[in-house]
Amino acid sequence: QLMAETLGGGETPEEEQEENNEEPPPDQQDQPDEQEDEEEPPEEQPEPEQTSNQEPAQDPIVTPPANNPSGNQSGGNATGGEGTTDDPNAPGGGTGGEGESGGNTPAENPDAPETVIVTNLNSGIISQADNPTGRLDFYAYGEGADDLSVEVYVRKDTERRQTRLTTLNGKDYGLTMELGQTYVFTLYLKQPGQATKYVTRTVTYQAKRADADNPTVGDYPPRIITNMDEIPEGSEIQGENYTLIVSVKTTDGTNRTVRADRVKVTLNGVEVPKDTGDESPEYNLFFAKPNVGDYKEYKIEIVAWYDNNSTYWSKTLVYHAAAEGDVVGNARVVLDATTVGVGIIDIADYEIIKGETAADLFKKFADDYGYSYDSDPGENFYIRSIYRAYMCDNAEVPEMLWNCIVNDGILLNPDNWDYDSLGAQQYTMDSGWVYQVNNTYPGRGMNKFEMHDGDTLYLRFTLARGKDVGSYDVSTGHGRFSSYCGTWINGNFNLISHSYKETDRLEPTAMEPGYVEYTCERCGDTYTETLAPTVGEHEHVWTETARVEPTETEEGYVEYTCDKCGETKRETLPVLPHEHEWTETARVEPTQTEDGYIEYTCDKCGETKRETLPATGGEGGEPGDGGSGG
Repeated sequence: QLMAETLGGGETPEEEQEENNEEPPPDQQDQPDEQEDEEEPPEEQPEPEQTSNQEPAQDPIVTPPANNPSGNQSGGNATGGEGTTDDPNAPGGGTGGEGESGGNTPAENPDAPETVIVTNLNSGIISQADNPTGRLDFYAYGEGADDLSVEVYVRKDTERRQTRLTTLNGKDYGLTMELGQTYVFTLYLKQPGQATKYVTRTVTYQAKRADADNPTVGDYPPRIITNMDEIPEGSEIQGENYTLIVSVKTTDGTNRTVRADRVKVTLNGVEVPKDTGDESPEYNLFFAKPNVGDYKEYKIEIVAWYDNNSTYWSKTLVYHAAAEGDVVGNARVVLDATTVGVGIIDIADYEIIKGETAADLFKKFADDYGYSYDSDPGENFYIRSIYRAYMCDNAEVPEMLWNCIVNDGILLNPDNWDYDSLGAQQYTMDSGWVYQVNNTYPGRGMNKFEMHDGDTLYLRFTLARGKDVGSYDVSTGHGRFSSYCGTWINGNFNLISHSYKETDRLEPTAMEPGYVEYTCERCGDTYTETLAPTVGEHEHVWTETARVEPTETEEGYVEYTCDKCGETKRETLPVLPHEHEWTETARVEPTQTEDGYIEYTCDKCGETKRETLPATGGEGGEPGDGGSGG
């Protein structure tokens, strides 16, 4: 049974750890020293000479053969730690150099027998698939002298406080790891009268990664976006070289970029190394000619991960080998100056010859449409300026974009412009041409990006190092903002999102609403949010604010207003008591069989009443009838 105690307070001075102190330096070189019999101490090795400006010497650490009993950890042979530690965290130690001690740790005795740490703890990655429980068991003990002791400390790489692992038998240790966490182990070898030695090991407990059978793992699997997304599964491709561009975002609500060290790309099962880029890494895919026939199937697979989440992406393409000079498809070129109000200047379609790059296609376009240009003479083809008479005759930077640029803090150069050209440092000091292929901005020169069937090459003029046209990676490190409110491309403004900050506020009262005014810190757009009166549920305090006295003919009222919230109510005052003054206003005469009535109305209040007139009755029928005599 293993117990852990937290370092910090209540320990002996030898065990106290300062939370803000640094970890001992990592191992400096690998010196594997395997031995058949772990009970025998290793051969003594002479101490190398050391001067004040040299790194401390290494002591060997003995590791068991690869088939050690613990067997639950991957990694190569362990390496030795430093002979002395300058780490104030080290138990019983302070700083020290050659011939002197720090704290209560004596200097190393060159005549002392060589001592080593024997352990099967190796740096590496432990997969959840190989170790479902996350339990890491290992041993560590000292050899070379009778009075040795080993102390083991561990911390997560995201934390500074260490925890000491204890052991009941002085040899066996254990830790239950959390998925997605990386642990830094420090093993100290102590001997009375000698300097403390140590070694460090880093172990990551890696969650099971997504694969073809389980394409997503975790509650928030990342989103993988590539420049192949629009290519249908099983499509035919003829170019031998393809630049795969990958962008990975978290889906936990933060929309953070997953960097290239957490992305793995394979082509037919063989890992493809990253060529360039960390936030939008690029990979060179080479489709080799088939040994037999002209067609060969290639499967591109991507796995991306962060924390305990991962996503698997794949696409299968059929490579059709083409001869030099063959037409391998069609592509479009678009010259876009929306950022200076000109919009799309020209569009052209071309056949692609095998191996043609974005630079080759642009040169065709420039020749056909009468453009001249300046380009970077270096290894990468970069367009500095494009010229043609009156190409910018009606140029005017959109007001919203100009506000973004000013608020971004970009250096302005408004007097540098020309009707006949667009180029670097016109309008601003961060202006120039960038190129986009389909939906991505490559991170390489145009002469290194091979074009394929269906591609569209956009030449876009930017005033802000790409932020105004959606090339965020290009904009990193320039200005206050990483992006703007939208993009100015293809003749239109495309809203992405504003970045509003509160700029004015009027607090509401119990009777009057207030407001908050927000202004976009990038473009200056504003909107106002109304704040309701502050009074909630409350007991009204009524004050009479209006009265109409009743008359003998009309009702009156009293109006009350709440002093707290302004709500009003009315109380009716009935007509005054009076003696009615009746006037006949309607009459219906009775007949022999039907009653009649007289209706009266009060002249003062309008009340009405009726007086019944009884039927006349009588013999001989209705009046006027002739009767018969007897």
